[in-house]
Amino acid sequence: MRITLAFCFVAAATAVSFVALAQTVSGDQTKPQIRSLSHAIHAVEDLDTTLAFYRDVFGLNGMPQDFPNPAVPLLTNAPGVTLRLSMMRLPGKMLFELTHFKGLERKPARAAYTDPGAASIVLYVRDLDAVVANAKKANAPIVTTGGVLVEITTAKGKARSIVVRDPDGFFVQAVQETPAPGAPEGNVHRVSLAYTIDSAESTAKFYNGMLGLELTGPTAFSKDSAILKLVGAPEGTEFRKLTGVLPGPPADVEFTEFRGLPRTKFHLRVRDPGAPAMAIQVINLNGMVAEMKAAGVNLISSNGQIVDFGNGTHNIFVEDPNGMNLELFERSGPPPGASKAPGR
Repeated sequence: MRITLAFCFVAAATAVSFVALAQTVSGDQTKPQIRSLSHAIHAVEDLDTTLAFYRDVFGLNGMPQDFPNPAVPLLTNAPGVTLRLSMMRLPGKMLFELTHFKGLERKPARAAYTDPGAASIVLYVRDLDAVVANAKKANAPIVTTGGVLVEITTAKGKARSIVVRDPDGFFVQAVQETPAPGAPEGNVHRVSLAYTIDSAESTAKFYNGMLGLELTGPTAFSKDSAILKLVGAPEGTEFRKLTGVLPGPPADVEFTEFRGLPRTKFHLRVRDPGAPAMAIQVINLNGMVAEMKAAGVNLISSNGQIVDFGNGTHNIFVEDPNGMNLELFERSGPPPGASKAPGR
């Protein structure tokens, strides 16, 4: 398992691994479990503005399009909403969906990096100086203390890094890294995901126990002044993280818990600018939703029901323990009790 670069530290020998909570994906195709990450999601204030940011700062491109599926209001529990989006194709077959909801009120908000529910996309680049110059030209807020690059310790040694916000407040971490042989061309050559969590225990219980992931990490907290500067956290803050790989196409993911400073849970409605999410394809969506309902998980979609999205796809939005929205979906026949909506 590769470890993402953002927060790499060595656990103490006495640390207890969260792997004991893991529930790995089995060959049982009826067991509720993750099949694959479909894409990361980020709701925006204005799609064209945010697309221009990623193009001008990182050289990443996406095409806007209307998405007129009538199931969207049910899925997002937002009657009357319409959707315009861009599905950006990133290196490593990662997909990053920018969603622009229209037709009703929205409440944009911005988290601190250390707030549970905050999200970041990590972009590994060939030329970090060019990224910083582009970000300053675009007037992108720099989160890293002092607005300057920080040298951090990574799984591959020392690396320079910085964290900025995009036009909607979403965090983007850029790390300068020598690309692997055969890596895609362009400045960005690799991508991973990073999320801030309320509790490592509750996060492991949710993602390992209910989705069948294998997130692991030490129980001990760590201090690293370079990391704290990177994310704009005050000295004295401590952190610990869970790391893992989301299956196919594989994507490194890390979940970091901070302590020693005030934190506010960050949870927005699916349509609100700044709201992060992940779309995850699962096996046995009915069974997974039943388990989540029994465990008291917040089911966001209309009436807490699975939605018929058309063409054999069924979806539901739920809230993870940290406040982040997850779109769970399955491509199969209609599950019992699914809310009906026309297809794409």
